Amino acid sequence: MVEITREKFERVGPNIEESQAIVRPSMTYWQDAWRRLKMNKVAMASLVFLILLGIMAIIGPYMLPYKYSDQNLMMTNKPPSAEHWFGTDYLGRDLFVRTWMGARISLTIGIAAALLDGIIGVIYGGISGYFGGQVDNVMMRIVDILYGIPYLILVILLMLVMGPGIVTIITAMVITGWVGMARLVRGQVLQLKEQEFVLAAKTLGASPVRIILKHLIPNTLGPIIVSITFDVPAAIFTEAFLSYIGLGVQPPLASWGTLANDATNVLLMYPYQLFFPAFFISMTMLSFNLLGDGLRDALDPRLRK
Repeated sequence: MVEITREKFERVGPNIEESQAIVRPSMTYWQDAWRRLKMNKVAMASLVFLILLGIMAIIGPYMLPYKYSDQNLMMTNKPPSAEHWFGTDYLGRDLFVRTWMGARISLTIGIAAALLDGIIGVIYGGISGYFGGQVDNVMMRIVDILYGIPYLILVILLMLVMGPGIVTIITAMVITGWVGMARLVRGQVLQLKEQEFVLAAKTLGASPVRIILKHLIPNTLGPIIVSITFDVPAAIFTEAFLSYIGLGVQPPLASWGTLANDATNVLLMYPYQLFFPAFFISMTMLSFNLLGDGLRDALDPRLRK
């Protein structure tokens, strides 16, 4: 319990806010990070946009009485109207429904790939940084080899083996996408493993697995969260690019990349068909990057007051 001396009480006087500040315990690291994130208006606006985008990705395909694969050749290439809010494409499919179905697929691929990259990279980098020496040298050379594999060639090979689809895209992203996270975590662990709390855990007989999972990785969560936040838009853009060139999601499924690919064929006559997928790709990537910048500032312990 915090004790208020008579001198402090007389100094505070009738100022209730200052007296509460004396009694109130200090905030935790995560509470302070959330407080500073809320002060960043741009990051909070980006977070709100991403939340609304996620909600629309869930409910958007059901807001109109059409399915993403329904075709109506009597309603081809219609502009936005009260019946078709985003218009229709060259097969008469409703673009509003297909845009939000594309948001669902693109966000699922981006978030799943980023999380899997994070999990693999954290474990791999934590082991490499903790043991160091020859183990670290061998593991980092493996990372260098994977980092040098051309990504597009890997995707094409997986398409031949597994066939095109969502699982193939995520697999291709994960095979080489975790190396950046591994390098980040390795560097953090190399700095932390000589700290007093790690030496105390070793002295008490804690196993390497427990030290890595319970002591080292939790103290690197800030950079890990920021890195994952930046990985999500990169994965979304990669999926959109692959779908745009025909190596990603296959019809009749819709992603923002396939919608953009379909729209480029009729761009000069019906530019609205490209506007919506391009707008959401751009805004999603911008929002994730702005949120990542805000999280980086909020989670930086050097900025704590």
